[in-house]
Amino acid sequence: MNTRKIAFVAAIALAGLAPLAAQARVQAQPQPQPPSGNATSPQVNYKIIKQHVALKIAKDGSYTKTVSRVIQPLTLSGVEHVSQMQISYPANFAAVKILKAYTQTAGGKHINVASSAIFTQSTPSALHAPFLSDGTIKNVVFPSVAPGATIHLKYVEHFKHAYLPGVYAVAAKLAPNVPVKSASVSVTAPKSMALHIHARGTWSKHRRHDNGTTTLSAASSWSHVDFPPEDTAALTQYAPMVVIGTAADWKDVAQAYDRLTAKSRQLTPAIRQTATRAANGAHGKQAVSHIYRWLQKHVQVVNVDYHEAGYQPPSAASTLARGMGDSNASANLLCSLLQAEGIKAEPALISTAHRFVTYPGADAFAFNHVLVYVPKYHLYLDTSERYAGIKALPLKDAGRPVLLAGPADTLTHTPAPARGDVEYREVQNMTLNTAGVIRSDSRVTASGWGGIALRKNLLGDKSGAHLQNAVQTSYYGSGHTGTIKITDISHRYNLNRPLSLRMHWRNNDAVMPGQRMALVLPNPGRIAREMSSFIGQKTRHYPSVLKPGTIVDVVHLHLPAGMHPVGLPENETFKAPFGRYHVSYHYANGTLDVTRRLQLTRFIVTPKNYPKLHQLAQMAVNASRKGFLLAQSS
Repeated sequence: MNTRKIAFVAAIALAGLAPLAAQARVQAQPQPQPPSGNATSPQVNYKIIKQHVALKIAKDGSYTKTVSRVIQPLTLSGVEHVSQMQISYPANFAAVKILKAYTQTAGGKHINVASSAIFTQSTPSALHAPFLSDGTIKNVVFPSVAPGATIHLKYVEHFKHAYLPGVYAVAAKLAPNVPVKSASVSVTAPKSMALHIHARGTWSKHRRHDNGTTTLSAASSWSHVDFPPEDTAALTQYAPMVVIGTAADWKDVAQAYDRLTAKSRQLTPAIRQTATRAANGAHGKQAVSHIYRWLQKHVQVVNVDYHEAGYQPPSAASTLARGMGDSNASANLLCSLLQAEGIKAEPALISTAHRFVTYPGADAFAFNHVLVYVPKYHLYLDTSERYAGIKALPLKDAGRPVLLAGPADTLTHTPAPARGDVEYREVQNMTLNTAGVIRSDSRVTASGWGGIALRKNLLGDKSGAHLQNAVQTSYYGSGHTGTIKITDISHRYNLNRPLSLRMHWRNNDAVMPGQRMALVLPNPGRIAREMSSFIGQKTRHYPSVLKPGTIVDVVHLHLPAGMHPVGLPENETFKAPFGRYHVSYHYANGTLDVTRRLQLTRFIVTPKNYPKLHQLAQMAVNASRKGFLLAQSS
């Protein structure tokens, strides 16, 4: 049986495909939308009848969170998704007690969950890195679940303290692909503790004072079911959402994180010695580059969920000794190494989800990743990225809200890719012979996030087998015959220089030979691949995600002597608020030149601007399929 993990720590997500509508992070992805023109609506596999979460803060700083939910599977797939629930929590400062768990069949029969069907296990991060996480999962397996039945679960989590000192919050968001009859969240705190509520969308809000406490609550529902397509932004970018918590603003969250983690960044003789050795006599920005590269090579980074592990990192000295840590631990180690060389650096909290706006309200779990910020050079460094230099961020970190947890305690944004950079450039020098065979000498140059991605995805294997296999699979998978080989790789290990690959390939049946030949260029290029997901729908109701940057595809096709193209397609240009596409065709001296250039300047395209994105995508994909008629001169 497939299970879906439900971690309900400081936030809930009423999300599609998640077995529990309430969870601290959005793990489930929106179900795919059917192709345009299909009259069949996507299937709703289950619905949420009730989802209530109540957080109660005690005067001593401990708190409880009580969760009540009722879910009804509507299909066999829905049964598979909801018949086993998982509750994740940090066992070193929290415990979970099941108050009730039963199935009510469609006929009204009440069947309790057997005690043997409630069991605990360690989370994967606790098994792989127990020094980072004490994450535990409590499993609840429901009996006799069938379409039309309802599963009922109520449990309470007891926390000894908050994840961050003095910061308590609960958040809820409504996914468009799951109907929700009733959803509510509340926070009860002593009157001496201020509570704040921030919402996006329609939520009814209430404040109540009773026996020395204040309760702030919000409720909503969702009946209109829709299925966001591929390349849609994260739910937290656009979905109805509410945050109730004790933090007045993001400065409170930053200061709490700094108080919790400051001691872990204390300098020791081992850290000072390592920093001196890693800097290798360099100073300033060059020292930053050297120390960052040393850490990338010598500290293995593992993934840890902060809902299960908490935000307290091990000491920088212990991370250095182990040579392993999550982004939180390794970021605090890098801060210490830089500080040992007199370079100020501070942790920076970020979310790698496709969210480019801030949460409606201050909540520590708006973030799932930690970077390092070097103020003097305005550098953001990701210790989990082995193939990133100091000049560019990986795409998953760029253009996102980031909370600087240092002297500034500021919520800002990481830099977007620089507009002048060309992330990918491919130049193909092709030669067509009279037998219809094309030989090509191609060079791909990748910089910025393009270089990071190419190094990570294809060059991680030092033997080169992964890269060669990937290139061959792509080539032969496209229906080509012949051979392809990588002949040169430039700047493979210099992460601050553009990466360059040179390839030779031969396509034995590119064209049917004759006095007249019909040719479609054998390689559609990267632009067409990037834009292909936007040609299926003319309109969208949700924000779409792009990869800001510039991609250039250039083809020089050298024709056989005496052969020329019969007419050329028109040059085309398309301009939009989010970017520009241009394609040009030129023939002279026996060579046909085709240049395609895509420049995207934004991460998000609104539904209002989506029709323009659809038009641009159609133009780009159609340009990659343009046919050329070649004729022998008389």
